[in-house]
Order: sequence, then structure tokens, then C-alpha cells
Amino acid sequence: MYRINSYPTVIYINYKGGTMSSTCTRDRINNWIDEHYPDEEILLFDNLDDAFIGIGYQQYKGPVAIYDRDTCIEILTEEFREGCEPGEDPHETAEEFFQFNTEGAWMGETTPLIIQKFK
Repeated sequence: MYRINSYPTVIYINYKGGTMSSTCTRDRINNWIDEHYPDEEILLFDNLDDAFIGIGYQQYKGPVAIYDRDTCIEILTEEFREGCEPGEDPHETAEEFFQFNTEGAWMGETTPLIIQKFK
């Protein structure tokens, strides 16, 4: 079952079984979740599939999706590159958008985690 909810510019999918997307990456993620977490609700960010790392847990909470912050910013930078005005930095625009609309979004107990990898 899918339920698509949108917040101001944030779209996520309340995932529980089945496959939906036409993209190969989303299909792979959905199939993997079906296989390993068939009875769980897992929220996935839209358009950030390449940044999906896997599933994590916190004590007394169900599984949550985990995304790589740097990869999310890279994906958004490419998206913003096309729409930026002359003189605008697409990376800076992507970073600001991500901080406010994704990193700063609360979608309930199953809000995905965003990690900053140690380098």
C-alpha cells in the first residue's frame, strides 16, 4: 500500500509492500524492502533514491530509511544547476533547500535518517 503525502516541497512515500516506481533504482529499493521488511511501514524520500543507504533502527522504534547527506546534496545540485539564475551557486541553493525541506522535515516516527559520513 502506498500513501503519498506532501509537505511544503517535501514529498515522501509511505511504503508498505508492492512496487510502484518506473525507475530501476526505486524498483530495486522497493523489492529489497518487500523481501526484508514485508510488514513494516518505511518512508522513502522522492527523487533521492541514489542516496538511499539502507535501513536503521532505534530502540523501541521500527525500521527507518537512511540516506547519505552528501549524495542527497549532489543529486539536488544537479537538479538546481538547470534552473539557477546567472550568478547563483547551484550547490549552495541545493544545500539550503535540503537543510530546510528535507533535513528539517519531521514526518513522524518513521522520518528517514540522514547521515553525514565520516571521511
